[in-house]
Amino acid sequence: MLMAYCGIAEAQSASAADSSRPAEREAYARLPVCTLSADGQHLAVQPCRTAPARVPMPRRPVPQRIDPLPDTRLAPSIPLPVLSTTNRDRSMLPAITPAAPAIGSPAPVAAPSVPRALNNCTAGGCNDAAGGRLNNAAPGMVITPQGQVCSRNGVWIQC
Repeated sequence: MLMAYCGIAEAQSASAADSSRPAEREAYARLPVCTLSADGQHLAVQPCRTAPARVPMPRRPVPQRIDPLPDTRLAPSIPLPVLSTTNRDRSMLPAITPAAPAIGSPAPVAAPSVPRALNNCTAGGCNDAAGGRLNNAAPGMVITPQGQVCSRNGVWIQC
């Protein structure tokens, strides 16, 4: 009996077309098709034969994964209070005087300007829209006629 079972197991590992002995092919063909038991952990009947391939072979189902985009809504804008320019209203406001910078504190930094377009660029520099010449400095940097160092990104400049 054990010898017969080993012969069947050997026939299962080799396909029916590869088997050279017709008796083994017939024994393999008589076996039931392999199915799982109710708990899905082992085969329901052993020994068994593999199921024939389905033609055309169905595609393996894969769950589609769609990640949501982040919420990009802007915060609601709050209208600013409107101040009138009458003398009576100005007299109620405190007088604002610029404070002198403390000794040893860094100088205030100017806000960056709006990006400007460049044109007619060469190896030595570019011209801006007003016709001023901007000379190349370090990579990604240009120097204006006033000596200001500006950042260059392609055809855009920001000082």
